Amino acid sequence: HHFLNFQPASLPIKYLFMSTHPSESIPQEEENHTVLLPEDYVQKFDPDAYLQFYFSQDAIEDGTRVSLFALPVFAQLMLQTMRPNERETLLDIGAGPTVYSALCFRDVAKRVHLADYVDRNLDVLRKWVRREETIDWVPTIKVIKRTEGGPVPTENVCQEVEEKARGLVKSGGIHFADVHQNVVVPELAGKQVDVLMRHLRSGGRFVLGSVLEDDEYNSGRQTIFHLLNLREQMILDALVAVGLDVANAKKYVLDGEGVMFIMATKL
Repeated sequence: HHFLNFQPASLPIKYLFMSTHPSESIPQEEENHTVLLPEDYVQKFDPDAYLQFYFSQDAIEDGTRVSLFALPVFAQLMLQTMRPNERETLLDIGAGPTVYSALCFRDVAKRVHLADYVDRNLDVLRKWVRREETIDWVPTIKVIKRTEGGPVPTENVCQEVEEKARGLVKSGGIHFADVHQNVVVPELAGKQVDVLMRHLRSGGRFVLGSVLEDDEYNSGRQTIFHLLNLREQMILDALVAVGLDVANAKKYVLDGEGVMFIMATKL
């Protein structure tokens, strides 16, 4: 597999080089809220609430997700620096109920695999592939297209973008993945992913979005989940340790948002 997009929205967080989607800060008055733990994801994570909180039209208009800025930039860099046969497969580990990785990298890869730990998230992804009703991704697509440059996309253009992304996921797949116990993509059976980097060939690209120095995030409707509190240097050291060229990586750190995005090449 040629490049990886690690963005666990709903995986227990045990690896240093894994974290979660950018989170909104928790209001100060919510001091007595219950913070759910990784083992609560299967029962307590609500994909519909998550999508409404982060990707509804109101949410998108209120504040663009940082990922919708960073990932299209990374996609353009891949197009400029990698030959087509070097960027055939995208594996998104911890996609949650979202498809924006497929939308952002639709012109980069030939196939996209979306993997997650929560069955309800996988159900949402399968509904999207079947064109059944899920969240409207047009507001997200408009932000992605704006980041890419050019005029405001028409509804037809947005539909074309979504259909292309849907085709890539059909060519790849949707997978249950407890990355601590089993393989993510069936074709890689026999290659245990206790070290996830085995999915990535030398010269492939690793993309990570991580919250920095925070203990919790709102998954929607004030359902608060625990985060592994990570400093930027902890993450960079971990990426070096698994064979990534961090010195030449492309990195965005938004201190005000407490978010980091990084793209690094596997040595």
